[in-house]
Amino acid sequence: MHFPAFPLILLLFTKSSSCIPTATQEFSAVPISKQIASLSIEFCYIVDYLGDNGSNKLSKQLLQNIQDISGVPPLIRIGGHTQDAAKYCSDCSETLVNVFVPGNLEAVNVTYNKNLFSILNNHVPSEQQFIFGLNLGQDIEIFPQEEVEAAEQYLRDSRVQSYELGNEPDFYGPSQRAAPWNVQTYTSQVVSWIKEIQASTKTKRGWQFGALAQEAQWQGNFSIPEFNVLDVPENIKPLVAYSDHTYPYSICSSATAALVSLPGLMNHTTTVNYFTQWIPSIQAAHSVGTLFYMGETGSVSCHGKNGVSNTMGAALWELDYVLNGATIGMDGVFFHMGTPFYYSMWQPVEFNSTAATVYPTCVSFLSSS
Repeated sequence: MHFPAFPLILLLFTKSSSCIPTATQEFSAVPISKQIASLSIEFCYIVDYLGDNGSNKLSKQLLQNIQDISGVPPLIRIGGHTQDAAKYCSDCSETLVNVFVPGNLEAVNVTYNKNLFSILNNHVPSEQQFIFGLNLGQDIEIFPQEEVEAAEQYLRDSRVQSYELGNEPDFYGPSQRAAPWNVQTYTSQVVSWIKEIQASTKTKRGWQFGALAQEAQWQGNFSIPEFNVLDVPENIKPLVAYSDHTYPYSICSSATAALVSLPGLMNHTTTVNYFTQWIPSIQAAHSVGTLFYMGETGSVSCHGKNGVSNTMGAALWELDYVLNGATIGMDGVFFHMGTPFYYSMWQPVEFNSTAATVYPTCVSFLSSS
């Protein structure tokens, strides 16, 4: 089943079109990656999206549609806050178990067994690849080491593009790290852990570094350019990508929620101006021969806003975002999803008596493929 998109948009962005834009301005003109529009799925919801005992037919068909159009499916990052609550459990009987607390749509504890890797191997299109998120947040090194050991044993080599150790470490609070916690202590710990994981597991797979939450203009030196100063590229090999995260709007507080509007989101000039702040980070990544990913993003943080994030207007904004991101040199834009999140491109299973459904934003995804 193929879902309709705007015929004109699809015409403009087919593989053979001479209208495909290239990165210009400060960047050399290069073709845009077929995976410029990619996905980030909250770890605790990955089985909802891909299925357990059988594949999720809706998700598999949507991903297959994209592969049919562009030749490859979108990269999928499995991560988010719940990657820092996830642990591999070799003797657990269920594929994935989540523990939720009232009022929180993100699990506070996640355990999974080897069947998760079977799902990643078999419930997706033939060319599917993943960025697999590892647990840094709980500050116990054996957790990510056991995750990598299991992935190396059970996950096909072709399925893993890279590992990502930790989610939004620049926002770790006192419950996750004692002071001082800064770019130096973060980099020192992650470089050390990755080297030890590589030595113990013999993995040759690549790494994605950063996954920073703060907007570039407010990062200070907890930033991608500073990672270069601290010799991350010399110490992490292969370094596949640097990653930042952003959501232009937020409903995480009443003050920020009052600023959210669909016309504001769709304003092209605002979009262009907003993303220029990442140009130094993009340049820093490319200067050391690695990729820059906007590794988790969406319209409105704290899971989106009904009537804004799940509208055709948001779909047009996403298309504008991807093309503008490509123009300034982004190598991938990863739109975040979770089963109950309003900014998801589709809801994979029934939730709160609402049947599985595809949202208008999925049209933009198909169009930019």
